[in-house]
Amino acid sequence: MDAKVTLSPEERQRIAVRSRVGLLNIYLWQVAVSIAVSALFLLLSGASAAISALVGAGCYLAPNALFVGRLVLGSFKSEGSGPGIFLIGNFLKLLAAVGLLWFLAESYGDQLHWVAVLVGLIAALKGYWVGLLFTGGRLGKKL
Repeated sequence: MDAKVTLSPEERQRIAVRSRVGLLNIYLWQVAVSIAVSALFLLLSGASAAISALVGAGCYLAPNALFVGRLVLGSFKSEGSGPGIFLIGNFLKLLAAVGLLWFLAESYGDQLHWVAVLVGLIAALKGYWVGLLFTGGRLGKKL
């Protein structure tokens, strides 16, 4: 079972494009669900709760944007990004998200609606589930 798989340049290009589209689609679904949750808080609890939900979502979306950007840029290289880059990047992304939440609590803790912050954060974390639901599980598989 040590057979080596060899891909043609066209196959590599097709896989790279598909991975870029998939990464960006997942990120855009996370942003869209976060905005929808914030709009729901705006309707139900007012502007302060809506901003709190957006800020909570932003604590994950901002580091995730950098992570997705790094993975997309890595997909332009012929060898792509290795699993080490993915694992280290994911760790740094989560560390940055925790750091942003900590900063938020220290700096603005008494001014925020914490339920909205946490719901916004969860919406950003799990927004791709909504994308999978609306695309029938084919998120990024259209190419």
